[in-house]
Formats: sequence, C-alpha cells, structure tokens
Amino acid sequence: MDIDLSEFSAPQQQAFFELLILAMYADGHLATVEDEFLQKLLESMGYKEPFERQRELDAAVTQIRPCIQSLAKAKELALSLADGFTTRQQQRKVYAAVERMMASDGHVTVWEGMLLSELRLKFRV
Repeated sequence: MDIDLSEFSAPQQQAFFELLILAMYADGHLATVEDEFLQKLLESMGYKEPFERQRELDAAVTQIRPCIQSLAKAKELALSLADGFTTRQQQRKVYAAVERMMASDGHVTVWEGMLLSELRLKFRV
C-alpha cells in the first residue's frame, strides 16, 4: 500500500499517521503488513533511520493507546484527526488507506466497521 503524501501538510501527515495507528490497533490484532506500511509511511515523512521511525511510532502509539480502550474515545479521536483533511481528494485518500489498513488482516471487526462508518459519514464517501 503506497501513498503519495505530497498534497498533505506536515500536520496532515501526522494526523494521517495517527489515524492509521488507530486503525491498526482497533481490532487488537497487529499484522506484519500493517507495521511494514507504517514504516514506509514514516520513511516517506522523512524519518530515514530505523531508530527515528521506531521513536515516532512509539510516541504515537503511547498517545493513542488510551483512546482505544473505548469505542467512544476512538470515535472522538478519529473524527478529530479527520477534521484536518479539507479537500475531497484528501478525504477519499485517507478513507481508502484507513479501510485498507483495517482489512489488511483479512477481516473487519464490528468495532472497525463502526469507526469506518463514522469516517465515511464525516468524509461523505
């Protein structure tokens, strides 16, 4: 899963990254393909060294972890992060990437489906 970040500002790139982490942790199942995509995304965000990517991933996971304890908190975070994407093209790109991240392990849980539904309504896709 490759994504062009050139149309995203630095804050949008961070929000996109955090949405994907939320998507990755939503089902409690961490797949290798998800981690590999996040590593590539971080590299395209300018974190070239493995220790830099790990540091950024750890910091984002630490920040997001409390929000994955309840669907209400996860929904609130997802919608807050989604606010940063203002063009239809950005919104479609972000939604498609989140959807692919959630489906990458072969199934979408009810919890993931509810988050996707909220993003679909938010982005009107």
